[in-house]
Amino acid sequence: MGTTQRMTPGLPHEPQWGDLSKTITHISKTVEKEKELEKNQTISQDDAAKIYKQIEIRRASHLKSAFTNLVRTGGGRSNIVSGKSTSIGRAGRKSASRIVGFFSSVGSQGLEKALVDIGFGKLAGKTFQEVIDFLLVYCCESNEGMDEVAANKASCEVMNELAISANNDLDKFEDIVKNMVDDKGLSDMLCRFWGLYIFEHLSQRFEEKIEQQKGVENSKETFRIIKEDILGQVKVLNTQRPVSEINWKGESGKNEIEKIFESVIKIICDEED
Repeated sequence: MGTTQRMTPGLPHEPQWGDLSKTITHISKTVEKEKELEKNQTISQDDAAKIYKQIEIRRASHLKSAFTNLVRTGGGRSNIVSGKSTSIGRAGRKSASRIVGFFSSVGSQGLEKALVDIGFGKLAGKTFQEVIDFLLVYCCESNEGMDEVAANKASCEVMNELAISANNDLDKFEDIVKNMVDDKGLSDMLCRFWGLYIFEHLSQRFEEKIEQQKGVENSKETFRIIKEDILGQVKVLNTQRPVSEINWKGESGKNEIEKIFESVIKIICDEED
């Protein structure tokens, strides 16, 4: 899994990383407890149900702590959202801006013209995969650091989901993007992008550690739970956001990207202000 900036949680000058590492380990322990309970043939159904409930409550608390500690490592919500954090936020903002900018151009002038404007050239003779591959390079940062890798992976997953929806057809892809721009689809997509981006920051730093400590199966289940929790909350956020006409180009688009990023952080950390 290695990246060039893998961090060792718990360094003396980085107390938040130690706290974050512990909370991820606590989540993995709830997975262990669940597996032990499943194998227990002597416990009654009522007692098992009570223990499952206790595990769920404990896990929910650890998940909130993990997200809160991640935000603390980045210097707080304001620094992360504004791009002032050195560890999280900057690469995500750049990728989100490029995705939104390109999709807005597709909405206003069509897929081919939007692609020409970013250097792809004409569509004649080009395959769907060539278009997607070019867009991934265009929207992504380098792989130099964890923030860049997180942004790249989130961009890749969003693009792959759109490719599946379009059934690898360029006309369908164009229609889907145009509909997203006309409706609140871009906001929904950004909510998901930010959720995936946050998850990738946790996965990169700790999945390998949990795999070494608890085994491959436990690690996979732990990070499946973390990802589902983030994306489940993001889905709720999507339904709560008002449908509004947004000019995604220029300063107003930049402000909306930041607002959505902030909303995602607030909901997963259970913050009120």
